[in-house]
Order: sequence, then structure tokens, then C-alpha cells
Amino acid sequence: MLDALEAFVANHRDEMVQTLVELLQIESVQGHPADGQPFGPGPANALAYVLDLAARHGLRTANIDGYAGHAEYGEGDEYVAVLSHLDVVPAGAGWTHPPFAAEIHHERVFARGAIDDKGPALSTLWALIALRELGVRPRRKIRLIFGLNEESGWACVRHYFTKQPLPLGGFTPDAEFPLIYAEKGVATLQLTMRAEEDSMSPRVVRFAGGQRVNMVPDAATVEVDCLSETAAREWEQRWYKEAKQKQIDLDMHVDGTKVWATVRGVSAHGSTPDAGVNALIRLAFLLSLQPVSNATMWRFIAAQDPSGKALGIDMADEVSGSLTVNLGTGALQGGEYVFCCDVRYPVRASVDDVISRCQARVPDRWHVRLIEHLPPLYVPKDSPVVSTLLRVYQEVTGDPGEPLAIGGATYARAIPNVVAFGPRFPHQPDLAHQRDESWSLQDYLRCVVIYARAMAELAHAL
Repeated sequence: MLDALEAFVANHRDEMVQTLVELLQIESVQGHPADGQPFGPGPANALAYVLDLAARHGLRTANIDGYAGHAEYGEGDEYVAVLSHLDVVPAGAGWTHPPFAAEIHHERVFARGAIDDKGPALSTLWALIALRELGVRPRRKIRLIFGLNEESGWACVRHYFTKQPLPLGGFTPDAEFPLIYAEKGVATLQLTMRAEEDSMSPRVVRFAGGQRVNMVPDAATVEVDCLSETAAREWEQRWYKEAKQKQIDLDMHVDGTKVWATVRGVSAHGSTPDAGVNALIRLAFLLSLQPVSNATMWRFIAAQDPSGKALGIDMADEVSGSLTVNLGTGALQGGEYVFCCDVRYPVRASVDDVISRCQARVPDRWHVRLIEHLPPLYVPKDSPVVSTLLRVYQEVTGDPGEPLAIGGATYARAIPNVVAFGPRFPHQPDLAHQRDESWSLQDYLRCVVIYARAMAELAHAL
């Protein structure tokens, strides 16, 4: 079968590349809803393109109320699923190549969605087309499900599965190889405290930092009323000295009795807080050294760490490793300090345990609330899904890779008995959501072969 698949890819290479370019040229960023287009025209146009291509190659297709669609091959009521998405995040600025031109340079296609997730979605479609045209008869029906709202809330698949039955299992091509068998639970904790004012001490007038809770904040700003111009100048001198000693990137100016300051950090994904420099924590550290109102609170914030020890929630298990915490956002709002933390907890822990430990550790003045939660994903290594996909990957690539556990959240959580499987190969940089996002054409075509084998094997194993 492997030789036949590789020959199919070689014979259809030009069409595979051309359809990849055409799909990536559709600007499928979520937009304003319209009739039959709950996520706007961009995602709807991408779905229409994919379903038309599938139908032209003899696959059965369906559009489920504009929320998602599918293409399938094989017979029977039970099916194995491959779940991908056709929506993309906004392009952003600073691209070397136009983000929706899908230009090819040095055998790489440059476009938003090249690797997350329109390119991989198309590789699964070509894989299913290959199985049909090669005459492979799967034991179970194989269905490709194309979501349109993965980047903004997963309403697409929630609606889809109110109208369609769940699969026996499957995979999503939306992470990395060899495969992801465990994903930590994701909890957003909000910590609030009423600001206390001391008329004899400098006080914070404005404070804000961070854009999203799942990003390490790269900037935090504060305005402090020092009550006198002399005190403000003294504050400025002390802060510059302390920032230099601690190698903190600080911009500051004085206006009368007030000090304005911005601390710069380095952004990173919230699941890997150690990879960034948290501007909120650094600003809190500088504030904690001064005679300012709510000084105890600033010392508490300055003590926050990626392990969760300061919140009393440091824990680990043998499957997914240690809990991580990212203090993602903070602000002074209506007389209250509001901080939000992105917590990635081990698969064998519970969110209730995380919350109760946190409530027991933080000072009484703090109110702790869970505002968002994704339960962990764990599919045992000896399960048919994991063992089958791992064997296919090893046989096709020759790489004796091992399943991975991560802190990130993939589309696999949308369906039971599904894991993330590719498309990024080991030791390759993660270009998803980055400017100049791109994907190697060689990897795109190699994924067609891997995914075709995986679909056929899963249809037999489940």
C-alpha cells in the first residue's frame, strides 16, 4: 500500500500543490455572521472550496448549517473521524510575503493557515481521495470533518455534533508528530481584591498589563501619584537604579506628582510561561520595593511563578508532568485589582483540587473564581488509537518516536477517543500564528501518505 500511495502522490503532485495554493488564498478569518454563514464569508468560502473538491473526486459531502462540513468514504453507520479546521487567525503585520497570496519560495508555501490548519486539512482530503481512487475498501466509514470556528471558540463542532453522531475515534492534524496522547487541563482563574487607599502613601491611579490570559504579558503600565513632585523625582531615581540592577526593561517619565512607567517583557504561549518574561510580575516587583498603597498585594503578585507554588497549586503526575501557571492579565478596575491566571494542570489532577488549594493559600482579602475550563485529555498509550497511529508513523518515517504529553489544547478535545497527530515533524519550529507562517511542500505531500495509511489502519482497528 505504501508504494501505491507514494506513486499516487507523485502522479497528482501538481494538482495537490495547486489546490493548496487556491485554498490558502481564501481569507478565512472569522467575520460577521450572514445568512447561512455563522462565521462570516471567509470560512464559508473555504468550506465550499473543500467540499466541492471532495465531491469532484467522488466523495460524499455535507454542509451542516454553515457551522462545519464533512467529506466521507466507505459504508456503514459507524465511522472514524479526522477533525481539522479551515478558519485562521488574523494575519497581523510584518509579513515578508503577502499572507493570503500563498506564494511558493524554496519549496515552501507562505500563507496564514499554511500549517494551522488549512494545509493539513487539505492533506487529509487528498489522503482520502487517494484511498478511494486506489480502490481501498475500509472496514469502517472514514469521515473528514471541517470546522470553521476552532480559533475562536469551537462553536462549529458543538453545533455539528448536535446534528451528527459521534465517531468511534480518530485524530486531528493540528499539532505535531509522533502524536499527542495527553493534554493538561486548562483553567482560567480570576483573582480579585478591593484596593485599599492610604492617604499618607503614594497610590496607584492606573494599572494594566497583558492582552490575553494565555499569553505571557510583554508589557505592563502603571501611573502612581507620589503626592509631591519631590517624592516623584526620588521615585524615578530609585526605579531606574533598581531596574538596571535587575535588568528590567523600563520606560518612565514624571509629570508633576505622578510617575508613569511601562515595563517590557517577552511574550510566549501561556502553556510555556518559562519561555517568556512576564512584564506584570516584573512591574509588581518594582512596586513592591516602594512605600506604595497595597504594598502587600504587590509583594504577593511579584512572588508568582510558573510552577504555581506561590498559589499553593504546584503539583505533577507521571503522565503529563508539572502544573504551570501564567499570570496573563492584570488591571485596576472600578476600585478592584483583577488578575487572571492561565493554569495548565496534570491530567490526573482535578480542577476542584486546583481551586481549593488556591483558595487555601491566598490571603483572605482575595476572591478566587474559575471563569473558564477545559478538562484534560488522556488517551492511554496502549489504546487502539494511539498504538495504531504510532505504528503508522514509525513505519512510514522510520522514526522510533514516542507519544507526547503537552500543556497546549488541541482540537482533539472536541471528540472522545481522538488524539492530535501531526502535521509538524519533530525538531521543526512551530510557525502557527507567526508572521510568515509557512509549510514545506515536501512535508505536505508526506502527510498525505501518512494520513492515508492512518485512516485505513484506524478504520480496521476501531
